[in-house]
Amino acid sequence: MDDKTPKWRNTYPVLALEDHDLLDTNSSVKEFRGGLSKEQAESEAHKDYLKNHAIDSAAHHLLGMRASTATGHEPAAKRHGQAYSLAVKHLGLNPTDTPSKEILDRAKNIEKNPYSFKAHQADGFFVPKVEIPGTEAPPENKTLQLLERLKSLRAKTPSDT
Repeated sequence: MDDKTPKWRNTYPVLALEDHDLLDTNSSVKEFRGGLSKEQAESEAHKDYLKNHAIDSAAHHLLGMRASTATGHEPAAKRHGQAYSLAVKHLGLNPTDTPSKEILDRAKNIEKNPYSFKAHQADGFFVPKVEIPGTEAPPENKTLQLLERLKSLRAKTPSDT
């Protein structure tokens, strides 16, 4: 990490400054309820923080690896695989083993799938035209009549009189 990376307590790297409150809370719990010294509590809180983010990272890259492999995009699959391997090794697991329950559960809860359907701009040319009864557009003169009627129903204001 570089000098621009935010740090908690000027020692521990974090992803965002907003994470300081969470780390402070977890550190305090470990210190006062767990009976650890302040330094040990801070270190343990940061280890838990890194573990949580390693699980998030592994889940994200597991989904990305599966999706890019399924679509035949080898370079993306390889990059996701390498990043997955780093995150899983940080957790003390073997990347070639079946993903842990924690990683699989986190992958189920990821809201934004790395790959999702997006229509192509030319798809409209190939979609069959289906007529749904009762949805046909009114003839041109009926539309004009309806517009005139709506205008006449408009609320009258004192300036209209």
